[in-house]
Amino acid sequence: MLNSKTRHPNALRIRTSQGVLLLVLILVGAAALRLYGLNWDDGHWLHPDERQIYFIVMQLDWPQSLAEALSPSSALNPHFFAYGSLPFYLLKLVATLLQPLWPALRDPDNLHLAGRPLAVLFDLGTVYLTYRLALLLWRKARGPKEEPHGNSSSTLTSISHGFSHRGTFPALLGAAFVGLAVLSVQLAHFYTADILLTFFVMLVLNLGADIIQDSGRGRPVALGIALGLALATKVSAAPLLFVLFVAFYTQSRSTNVQSPLSHARTALWHMILPAAAATATFAVTQPYALIDWQTFLDHTIRESEIARGVLDAPYTLQYAGTLPFLYPIWQTAFWGFSLPLGMVAWAALAASLIRWLRHGAWADALLLAWAGPYLVITGLLYTKYVRYMLPVTPVLCILAARLLTDLTRHRSLGTRASNLRLRLSSVVSLLLVLATLAYTLFFASIYAPAHSWISASEWIYRNVPAGDTIAVEHWDTALPLTVEVDGVRSSPTDYNYRILPLYNEPDDRAKWEAVAQDLSESDILIIASRRLYGSIPRVPDRYPIATRYYDLLFTGALGFELAGEFIRGPAWLNPRIPPLPEAAPALFQPDESFVVYDHPRALILRNAEHLPARELLRRLGWVE
Repeated sequence: MLNSKTRHPNALRIRTSQGVLLLVLILVGAAALRLYGLNWDDGHWLHPDERQIYFIVMQLDWPQSLAEALSPSSALNPHFFAYGSLPFYLLKLVATLLQPLWPALRDPDNLHLAGRPLAVLFDLGTVYLTYRLALLLWRKARGPKEEPHGNSSSTLTSISHGFSHRGTFPALLGAAFVGLAVLSVQLAHFYTADILLTFFVMLVLNLGADIIQDSGRGRPVALGIALGLALATKVSAAPLLFVLFVAFYTQSRSTNVQSPLSHARTALWHMILPAAAATATFAVTQPYALIDWQTFLDHTIRESEIARGVLDAPYTLQYAGTLPFLYPIWQTAFWGFSLPLGMVAWAALAASLIRWLRHGAWADALLLAWAGPYLVITGLLYTKYVRYMLPVTPVLCILAARLLTDLTRHRSLGTRASNLRLRLSSVVSLLLVLATLAYTLFFASIYAPAHSWISASEWIYRNVPAGDTIAVEHWDTALPLTVEVDGVRSSPTDYNYRILPLYNEPDDRAKWEAVAQDLSESDILIIASRRLYGSIPRVPDRYPIATRYYDLLFTGALGFELAGEFIRGPAWLNPRIPPLPEAAPALFQPDESFVVYDHPRALILRNAEHLPARELLRRLGWVE
């Protein structure tokens, strides 16, 4: 019989091979979820931020001279700085390089064929970096005395037992959580700045962990380059500076014994090189932030004011009355993960904060250096898009995996109790993975049928005669789209349009006399999404008549009746909200940005009574 010393190396090799296999399976599964339905809008570019990127990339061109390149009028200047320039340049470069091999990319209308796969690749990189970071944290944080002991007959338990002493099991668990997270899967279907930013955030955290462990001489420069790329993607990456400080501060503490103030000075001194590398990288990848600094500053300030609610924008009214911190936390937990995983993830963040305050663990300090400042800033914003939570999603998943595996780490327990806790941790982990997988598969089913707006467009072309008048809402997509119906390319130019300026202020009689006239002359009213009726009633003091209008419209009191309702995938993924009848409770209403791009609810109302404008005004509350 082999002794334990003989058996151990073989067991370790088997466990390592299991870990590699499971990581590959996680990445393959994550890729399948992200690639499925990648052409979710049939090339119509229905995500406004993604569409904006494609429009800017189409306008970019190489300058004719160095003087032009260094001028604000350069053809390489995007003249748009709501987010960084790196996503523009990266897509332009990739599309240009692929054109000889992929002739379809020579048509600028096919930029999404390059952009969306690029987003998938970056997000798969995030999944891998999540695994790597968790592995670094556990290998450093867990010593031999903290390893769980005992044998298990369960396969899953033996895997977790075998991996946990090297950190592989929690690392795989964290990567699986990110790979299955609906928020990550959904946003990987759009080529937007958020996916790229999350990758660079994880790259910075990985390099920060490397520096703490004194791994590689070139890590400080690499860390600076990664930071510069993150800032050139979105300026909201600025809190990553705290990661640099924590990394060098912790490294200083591990190499010498000094006062905290001395460690802080050492950290600041060591930050000079990566800060210089970050500045240089930012200047190369977003040069017109410096060359055209006035536009950059104006756009950055404007976006900041919109996000803070200082500057009013119609598309942010949906957040009127939403609670700081609680709203994004709940939306991320319920819709961005799955509710069980979401609850564990946020609880794990709280546990990490408590653990850091009590023990000052470097692993918690590194993760909180990013997640803490970022969540404080975004949690206080007036605009609370659920996508803002994507850059902290990997951190939450890592901490959730740690919370689950920590159930097995009690030295005072005997072998039997430890094995019981190990089995419990394994079962809970498995249930969380299965629950998240089930939810993600339900979500992915939205990509099986055609987009709601495409289905609605086909219905319009088949049921609304050419020449009829269609009323559409401003600040929303005008339907029908240009689609092929029964083998014929149909165009919205077949119809007359009335655009209803319902966001206009003041909400007075002059506004509604024009709106009532347009409504009375329309044969069909299109409500492409919840964008307006989901936000205007939230501020009834500003829009008293518009709020009443939606209440009356959906009850049929204005003479319009529902002729078609188009959703995509399970109805519970886009529940009705007030003032629609049969609305879901407020607690279970998803953020508008979660539903409005890839699975909106489109409504088509027929003008059944053709009430005159005068009668419409009377019903809206004006009496002659």
